[in-house]
Amino acid sequence: MSSGLAPGGVAPPAYARAWSGSGPLARPADRALAAVGALCFKAFLAAQFLSLTRLFFSEHLGEGITAIASQVGVLSVALLLPAVVAYGLGSGSMFGTLVPQARLWVTLVLGLSLVLFVYGLVQEFAVNTVVHDLAPYLVILVSVVLGSVRRAWADSDRTILLLFAAAIVVNAVGMTEMATVVSEGDPEVRAARDVLAYRTQWALAFWPLLLLTARLRRPATALFILAGSFFVLAQQVLFQKRSPTVRIALFMLVLLVILPRLRRDGGGGGERRTAAMIVGVGTFTVVLALTLAPWLFRGQVAGLARRLSGEGYRGGPAAMLTWENERYFEAGMFLRTLRPQEVVFGRGFGGYFVPSTGGWGTFSDDVGEVVRRQVHVGALMPFFKGGLALTLVFYAGLVHALVRGRRFLREPLAAAAFFVILVHTVFFALEGWFIMSVSFDMVMVGLCMGHLLSRERGLGPARRLAWARTASRPDR
Repeated sequence: MSSGLAPGGVAPPAYARAWSGSGPLARPADRALAAVGALCFKAFLAAQFLSLTRLFFSEHLGEGITAIASQVGVLSVALLLPAVVAYGLGSGSMFGTLVPQARLWVTLVLGLSLVLFVYGLVQEFAVNTVVHDLAPYLVILVSVVLGSVRRAWADSDRTILLLFAAAIVVNAVGMTEMATVVSEGDPEVRAARDVLAYRTQWALAFWPLLLLTARLRRPATALFILAGSFFVLAQQVLFQKRSPTVRIALFMLVLLVILPRLRRDGGGGGERRTAAMIVGVGTFTVVLALTLAPWLFRGQVAGLARRLSGEGYRGGPAAMLTWENERYFEAGMFLRTLRPQEVVFGRGFGGYFVPSTGGWGTFSDDVGEVVRRQVHVGALMPFFKGGLALTLVFYAGLVHALVRGRRFLREPLAAAAFFVILVHTVFFALEGWFIMSVSFDMVMVGLCMGHLLSRERGLGPARRLAWARTASRPDR
């Protein structure tokens, strides 16, 4: 699949100047080191794809694949070590090209994570739960470092596109079950949790970054990305998911309204073509849905509208942001179990709380009772595991990336990275995070943070980067 740049010898437009990596590597040893780094990062992404879609492959290849894929998902985090070493050495530092403040942030978050890891082992929590809590922070930190290295973006571009395409196939096959779990007699019922695609949707997580960088690519590739993004939207509508549907609408708003306003040249015909493509793909998606199963589509849209109206809450739509919301109710149960020292240092990796209401946890063999080790309000996860210490340090880096990113919104990739981080940060208040089941989300946000925190930002027009492969590399 094309990465979206013009073929060799054809200069891309000024708005879509190609990311040139770090230039050609002269020494064989340097080329070999770069190849190792790229291979390890790509292998990690492939392993995460297998883990995120394991239920699909289990259904088609046998149940044994589930346990294997789960283990591969966690163990593949080890591949990030040689990847960061290779890219780090190629850029002159194990911290890539991060600015000094970002290097300090990486060091502090890593140090706190290791302390919380050791604390969890001392508390004799199950080793696998401690490792599962450590892994997300390692993924984020390594992604931040790699995101600051131009060559890492260039090397992973095609892989991310191919994985997105594969995820669309997997989820499209899984979505065929919708017509079997929802009857024509009750088309508004919310039964998405019984659909295979509901449990493999996280493999599509790169779509926001691909969508906001679609203008940097060839028309065919941009069209594919737009079609994939509308597939994600249709999927969330059929799942009757409130937050993801609103999030997609916000990204579409950024694409259509905000990014064009940031362009110095106004966009001209390019913006009109983009708008036409969006209208065309959107219209095709609606017509296709109404043609294949009109009763299902209309029913699920009506069901989603009811959920968005807040009619299931006593306080109406506003109650979705109060304790009436199931996610905030769960967060309240957790907060009521806090002890003073845990406010500062948290419960460590592997830590848990005992829900005061039945039906909220699962039985854990290592503690002998029903517990929860995560909360659905993702913003609380650093506080849950590491208290104010981890919370303040982690979010300081996130805020620093956003503040710094505002200075470079004229750069296409920087603008895309900024809005990816911003929108995801807002939805931390509603959606789960810091768990390996959303590993692609963490990689994407980490890469975007690294790009904004790179010292390459602000070096003048000659050094500004737009994400893509080397311009001189022929299309394959």
